[in-house]
Amino acid sequence: MSQEYNSQQRQTYAQNFVKNPSLIRYIIDFIRLPEGSLILDLGAGQGIITRELIQRNYKVESIELDRELYQQLQTEFGDKATVIQQDIRTIKYPPEPFYIIANPPFNIFSELIKNLYLSSNSPEAALIFGQKEAIERVIGQTEPSIISIILNSLYKCEIVYNFEPDDFSPKPNVEVKLLRLEKLATPIWKHNQDYINFISYAFSQQKSNLGKNLEDIFTYEQWKRLAKTHQFHIQAKPQELSISQWKGLYQYYLTSVDKHKKRLVG
Repeated sequence: MSQEYNSQQRQTYAQNFVKNPSLIRYIIDFIRLPEGSLILDLGAGQGIITRELIQRNYKVESIELDRELYQQLQTEFGDKATVIQQDIRTIKYPPEPFYIIANPPFNIFSELIKNLYLSSNSPEAALIFGQKEAIERVIGQTEPSIISIILNSLYKCEIVYNFEPDDFSPKPNVEVKLLRLEKLATPIWKHNQDYINFISYAFSQQKSNLGKNLEDIFTYEQWKRLAKTHQFHIQAKPQELSISQWKGLYQYYLTSVDKHKKRLVG
Protein backbone atom coordinates (compact mmCIF):
# COMPACT_ATOMS: atom_id res chain seq x y z
CA MET A 1 0.00 0.00 0.00
CA SER A 2 1.71 3.17 -1.18
CA GLN A 3 0.91 6.55 0.35
CA GLU A 4 2.28 10.05 -0.18
CA TYR A 5 3.37 12.19 2.77
CA ASN A 6 3.10 15.95 2.82
CA SER A 7 5.20 18.08 5.17
CA GLN A 8 2.48 18.27 7.83
CA GLN A 9 2.08 14.47 7.92
CA ARG A 10 5.84 14.07 8.11
CA GLN A 11 5.89 16.29 11.21
CA THR A 12 2.87 14.55 12.77
CA TYR A 13 4.45 11.12 12.49
CA ALA A 14 8.03 12.19 13.18
CA GLN A 15 10.24 9.38 14.44
CA ASN A 16 13.25 9.37 16.72
CA PHE A 17 15.89 7.10 15.22
CA VAL A 18 18.42 5.12 17.28
CA LYS A 19 21.94 6.23 16.38
CA ASN A 20 24.19 3.49 17.77
CA PRO A 21 24.31 0.08 16.01
CA SER A 22 25.86 -1.54 19.10
CA LEU A 23 22.78 -0.53 21.11
CA ILE A 24 20.57 -2.19 18.48
CA ARG A 25 22.62 -5.39 18.75
CA TYR A 26 22.20 -5.32 22.53
CA ILE A 27 18.44 -4.76 22.21
CA ILE A 28 17.89 -7.57 19.72
CA ASP A 29 19.33 -10.02 22.23
CA PHE A 30 16.38 -9.29 24.55
CA ILE A 31 13.91 -11.02 22.24
CA ARG A 32 15.74 -14.38 22.15
CA LEU A 33 14.96 -15.12 18.51
CA PRO A 34 15.23 -18.64 17.10
CA GLU A 35 17.62 -18.99 14.20
CA GLY A 36 16.09 -18.05 10.86
CA SER A 37 12.99 -16.44 12.38
CA LEU A 38 10.74 -14.09 10.45
CA ILE A 39 11.04 -10.62 12.00
CA LEU A 40 8.97 -7.56 11.16
CA ASP A 41 10.82 -4.27 11.57
CA LEU A 42 7.87 -1.90 12.01
CA GLY A 43 8.60 1.75 11.38
CA ALA A 44 11.94 0.78 9.90
CA GLY A 45 12.98 4.39 9.31
CA GLN A 46 16.59 4.59 8.19
CA GLY A 47 17.11 0.83 8.48
CA ILE A 48 19.41 0.49 11.49
CA ILE A 49 17.39 -2.46 12.88
CA THR A 50 16.82 -4.09 9.48
CA ARG A 51 20.55 -3.88 8.76
CA GLU A 52 21.48 -5.72 11.96
CA LEU A 53 18.78 -8.38 11.46
CA ILE A 54 20.01 -9.11 7.94
CA GLN A 55 23.58 -9.47 9.22
CA ARG A 56 22.27 -12.13 11.63
CA ASN A 57 20.59 -14.02 8.76
CA TYR A 58 17.00 -13.55 9.87
CA LYS A 59 14.12 -13.34 7.41
CA VAL A 60 13.15 -9.66 7.52
CA GLU A 61 10.13 -7.64 6.50
CA SER A 62 11.04 -3.96 6.71
CA ILE A 63 7.92 -1.80 6.86
CA GLU A 64 7.87 1.98 6.57
CA LEU A 65 5.16 4.44 5.48
CA ASP A 66 7.27 7.49 4.64
CA ARG A 67 7.87 7.45 0.88
CA GLU A 68 11.44 8.75 0.92
CA LEU A 69 12.54 6.43 3.73
CA TYR A 70 10.83 3.51 1.99
CA GLN A 71 12.77 4.24 -1.19
CA GLN A 72 16.04 4.38 0.76
CA LEU A 73 15.24 1.03 2.40
CA GLN A 74 14.32 -0.49 -0.96
CA THR A 75 17.59 0.69 -2.48
CA GLU A 76 19.76 -0.70 0.32
CA PHE A 77 17.88 -3.85 1.33
CA GLY A 78 15.53 -4.73 -1.53
CA ASP A 79 17.56 -7.80 -2.51
CA LYS A 80 18.02 -9.02 1.08
CA ALA A 81 14.67 -8.29 2.76
CA THR A 82 11.03 -7.69 1.92
CA VAL A 83 10.55 -3.92 1.99
CA ILE A 84 6.96 -2.68 2.26
CA GLN A 85 5.47 0.82 2.24
CA GLN A 86 2.51 0.65 4.60
CA ASP A 87 0.97 2.13 7.75
CA ILE A 88 2.13 -0.13 10.58
CA ARG A 89 -1.13 0.45 12.49
CA THR A 90 -3.16 -1.40 9.88
CA ILE A 91 -0.73 -4.02 8.61
CA LYS A 92 -2.02 -7.55 8.12
CA TYR A 93 0.41 -9.84 9.90
CA PRO A 94 1.74 -12.99 8.18
CA PRO A 95 0.10 -16.38 8.87
CA GLU A 96 3.37 -18.04 9.91
CA PRO A 97 5.05 -17.54 13.31
CA PHE A 98 6.85 -14.20 13.48
CA TYR A 99 8.42 -11.63 15.79
CA ILE A 100 8.25 -7.85 15.91
CA ILE A 101 10.77 -5.12 16.61
CA ALA A 102 9.16 -1.69 16.35
CA ASN A 103 10.38 1.84 16.84
CA PRO A 104 7.17 3.66 15.85
CA PRO A 105 6.30 7.33 16.10
CA PHE A 106 5.43 7.61 19.78
CA ASN A 107 1.99 9.10 19.15
CA ILE A 108 0.73 5.90 17.46
CA PHE A 109 2.07 3.50 20.12
CA SER A 110 -1.34 2.54 21.58
CA GLU A 111 -2.86 1.97 18.13
CA LEU A 112 0.03 -0.33 17.25
CA ILE A 113 -0.51 -2.34 20.45
CA LYS A 114 -4.24 -2.76 19.71
CA ASN A 115 -3.56 -3.92 16.17
CA LEU A 116 -1.06 -6.41 17.56
CA TYR A 117 -3.59 -8.28 19.72
CA LEU A 118 -6.64 -7.74 17.49
CA SER A 119 -4.91 -9.36 14.53
CA SER A 120 -5.90 -12.86 13.45
CA ASN A 121 -2.25 -13.83 13.94
CA SER A 122 -0.13 -12.21 16.64
CA PRO A 123 3.65 -12.22 17.19
CA GLU A 124 5.40 -14.81 19.31
CA ALA A 125 7.25 -11.94 20.97
CA ALA A 126 7.82 -8.25 20.37
CA LEU A 127 10.13 -5.40 21.31
CA ILE A 128 8.41 -2.03 21.05
CA PHE A 129 9.92 1.39 21.72
CA GLY A 130 7.54 3.79 23.43
CA GLN A 131 7.03 6.79 25.66
CA LYS A 132 7.26 5.85 29.35
CA GLU A 133 3.72 6.96 30.21
CA ALA A 134 2.19 5.13 27.24
CA ILE A 135 3.96 1.87 28.07
CA GLU A 136 3.02 2.07 31.74
CA ARG A 137 -0.59 2.69 30.73
CA VAL A 138 -0.93 -0.25 28.34
CA ILE A 139 0.67 -2.72 30.77
CA GLY A 140 -1.44 -1.48 33.70
CA GLN A 141 1.25 0.05 35.89
CA THR A 142 -0.89 3.16 36.37
CA GLU A 143 -4.46 1.81 36.41
CA PRO A 144 -5.86 -1.39 34.88
CA SER A 145 -7.83 -0.81 31.69
CA ILE A 146 -9.36 -2.81 28.86
CA ILE A 147 -6.11 -2.76 26.91
CA SER A 148 -3.87 -3.64 29.87
CA ILE A 149 -6.07 -6.56 30.98
CA ILE A 150 -6.20 -7.99 27.46
CA LEU A 151 -2.48 -7.51 26.87
CA ASN A 152 -1.45 -9.07 30.21
CA SER A 153 -3.82 -11.99 29.61
CA LEU A 154 -2.10 -12.85 26.33
CA TYR A 155 1.50 -11.73 26.88
CA LYS A 156 4.13 -11.50 29.56
CA CYS A 157 4.81 -7.75 29.61
CA GLU A 158 7.97 -6.16 30.94
CA ILE A 159 10.05 -3.02 30.51
CA VAL A 160 13.55 -4.23 29.65
CA TYR A 161 15.47 -1.05 28.84
CA ASN A 162 15.49 2.65 29.67
CA PHE A 163 16.87 4.82 26.88
CA GLU A 164 18.81 8.04 27.17
CA PRO A 165 17.83 11.05 25.01
CA ASP A 166 21.27 10.92 23.35
CA ASP A 167 20.46 7.44 22.02
CA PHE A 168 18.20 9.04 19.41
CA SER A 169 18.32 11.52 16.57
CA PRO A 170 16.55 13.84 16.98
CA LYS A 171 16.59 13.76 20.79
CA PRO A 172 13.09 13.02 22.14
CA ASN A 173 11.58 15.38 24.70
CA VAL A 174 9.95 12.42 26.52
CA GLU A 175 11.27 9.43 28.46
CA VAL A 176 11.61 6.41 26.18
CA LYS A 177 11.55 2.79 27.31
CA LEU A 178 11.58 -0.61 25.62
CA LEU A 179 8.60 -2.91 26.11
CA ARG A 180 9.09 -6.64 25.70
CA LEU A 181 6.08 -8.88 25.04
CA GLU A 182 6.30 -12.67 25.12
CA LYS A 183 3.28 -14.78 24.16
CA LEU A 184 1.84 -16.77 27.06
CA ALA A 185 0.83 -20.40 26.73
CA THR A 186 -2.85 -19.79 27.54
CA PRO A 187 -6.03 -21.31 26.09
CA ILE A 188 -7.40 -17.78 25.75
CA TRP A 189 -5.53 -17.55 22.44
CA LYS A 190 -8.13 -19.99 21.04
CA HIS A 191 -10.91 -17.53 21.91
CA ASN A 192 -9.01 -14.24 21.94
CA GLN A 193 -11.61 -12.19 20.04
CA ASP A 194 -14.38 -13.51 22.30
CA TYR A 195 -12.27 -12.72 25.37
CA ILE A 196 -11.62 -9.19 24.07
CA ASN A 197 -15.37 -8.72 23.55
CA PHE A 198 -16.09 -9.96 27.09
CA ILE A 199 -13.57 -7.61 28.74
CA SER A 200 -14.74 -4.69 26.61
CA TYR A 201 -18.38 -5.33 27.50
CA ALA A 202 -17.58 -5.62 31.22
CA PHE A 203 -15.90 -2.19 31.21
CA SER A 204 -18.26 -0.40 28.85
CA GLN A 205 -21.46 -0.69 30.91
CA GLN A 206 -20.13 1.89 33.41
CA LYS A 207 -22.49 1.06 36.27
CA SER A 208 -21.65 1.22 39.96
CA ASN A 209 -19.65 -2.03 40.05
CA LEU A 210 -18.66 -5.01 37.91
CA GLY A 211 -21.53 -7.16 39.13
CA LYS A 212 -23.99 -4.52 37.92
CA ASN A 213 -22.10 -4.27 34.62
CA LEU A 214 -22.55 -8.01 34.11
CA GLU A 215 -26.04 -8.44 35.58
CA ASP A 216 -27.49 -9.33 32.17
CA ILE A 217 -24.85 -12.07 31.78
CA PHE A 218 -24.64 -13.64 35.25
CA THR A 219 -27.47 -14.13 37.71
CA TYR A 220 -26.99 -12.71 41.20
CA GLU A 221 -26.46 -16.23 42.60
CA GLN A 222 -23.87 -16.97 39.94
CA TRP A 223 -22.11 -13.70 40.70
CA LYS A 224 -21.98 -14.45 44.44
CA ARG A 225 -20.44 -17.86 43.72
CA LEU A 226 -17.94 -16.39 41.30
CA ALA A 227 -16.90 -13.72 43.80
CA LYS A 228 -16.38 -16.36 46.48
CA THR A 229 -14.57 -18.81 44.19
CA HIS A 230 -12.20 -16.22 42.76
CA GLN A 231 -11.88 -14.21 45.96
CA PHE A 232 -12.99 -10.73 44.94
CA HIS A 233 -15.51 -8.42 46.60
CA ILE A 234 -19.03 -8.81 45.29
CA GLN A 235 -19.15 -5.06 44.62
CA ALA A 236 -15.68 -4.85 43.08
CA LYS A 237 -15.09 -2.47 40.19
CA PRO A 238 -13.58 -3.75 36.92
CA GLN A 239 -10.19 -2.17 37.69
CA GLU A 240 -9.94 -4.12 40.97
CA LEU A 241 -9.78 -7.64 39.52
CA SER A 242 -6.50 -9.41 38.80
CA ILE A 243 -5.71 -11.09 35.50
CA SER A 244 -6.30 -14.54 37.02
CA GLN A 245 -9.71 -13.40 38.32
CA TRP A 246 -10.67 -12.10 34.88
CA LYS A 247 -9.63 -15.40 33.35
CA GLY A 248 -11.73 -17.25 35.91
CA LEU A 249 -14.79 -15.13 35.08
CA TYR A 250 -14.27 -15.69 31.39
CA GLN A 251 -13.88 -19.45 31.76
CA TYR A 252 -17.22 -19.62 33.59
CA TYR A 253 -18.79 -17.37 30.96
CA LEU A 254 -17.42 -19.59 28.18
CA THR A 255 -18.73 -22.86 29.61
CA SER A 256 -21.81 -21.92 31.66
CA VAL A 257 -23.58 -18.92 30.08
CA ASP A 258 -26.21 -19.67 27.44
CA LYS A 259 -25.80 -18.45 23.87
CA HIS A 260 -28.65 -15.93 24.11
CA LYS A 261 -26.83 -14.00 26.83
CA LYS A 262 -23.54 -14.29 24.96
CA ARG A 263 -25.10 -12.40 22.05
CA LEU A 264 -25.19 -9.33 24.30
CA VAL A 265 -21.41 -9.42 24.51
CA GLY A 266 -20.89 -9.72 20.76
